[in-house]
Amino acid sequence: MWYYVMVKFLNIFPNTPLRKVRRLVSFPVEEQLYKTTLEHGQLRLFIYANPEFMKVRPAILFFHGAGFSTNKVKPNQFQNHANHFASLGYVSVCVEYRPLQVEGLFSPIDCILHAKSAIRWVRNKSSSLGIDPNKITVAGASAGGYLSLCCAMLEQFNDISDDLAISCVPNAVVVFNGGVDTIQLITMFPSLAEDLSHASLIQHVRSDLPPSILFHGTLDENVRHETVKDFVEKLKQRDNDCTLISFDGMGHGFFNFGQHENMPYERTINETERFLRANMML
Repeated sequence: MWYYVMVKFLNIFPNTPLRKVRRLVSFPVEEQLYKTTLEHGQLRLFIYANPEFMKVRPAILFFHGAGFSTNKVKPNQFQNHANHFASLGYVSVCVEYRPLQVEGLFSPIDCILHAKSAIRWVRNKSSSLGIDPNKITVAGASAGGYLSLCCAMLEQFNDISDDLAISCVPNAVVVFNGGVDTIQLITMFPSLAEDLSHASLIQHVRSDLPPSILFHGTLDENVRHETVKDFVEKLKQRDNDCTLISFDGMGHGFFNFGQHENMPYERTINETERFLRANMML
């Protein structure tokens, strides 16, 4: 039985329409294995889909935050987002890009490989999943936001066991307080310094990148707002469709469901919908 939770939306943020947002809370979740690694074993996808939508649908993949650190967040960080977009007709996918059983720091380079593999798997299985392979959005938070941008921007760092004829480049990108350079990562992973020096997204700005929208708090102490602002300006200078929406006084993780009475969560949902519609992805 399907049921909805009605969430009252208060117009305390500028340029945001006053409306109620429906959050579907009972979609079934299908677990799929998308990759097996020799070192760490199996990696999974958690797929949310509304069976009432039978036509070919767009997809959105979510990459959770804290993926490189000891404070790792599980893929269910985005379960509310996944349910919401499934209610709009998306196939929503929460990606396990690092093994949950592995404690401690985890290689960002390996995570890039796994994130790209996940997109390739979904695109390859698009027919059986009922997905339009040309309407795949990736969304991520913090480390996951960095990975989302990596999939769109980095031509190197691919798993040679993947079918590299299948593109890992998404058709649109949504980033929640994501990193855009690798300065902090090089400090965390000195043994990977050379590879990470080539994985700084600021160095890979070019034209013809997928459209993107970035949400960032002005008081973020993990990823400086000014760094992201400069990154977005560089993308725009190369005629890319890129929007930065800043949240005054907000720190890292402000957008998560349950934070700040869900006001930022609701606004980012609304702005993401607007962005996807504008780019014919919804």
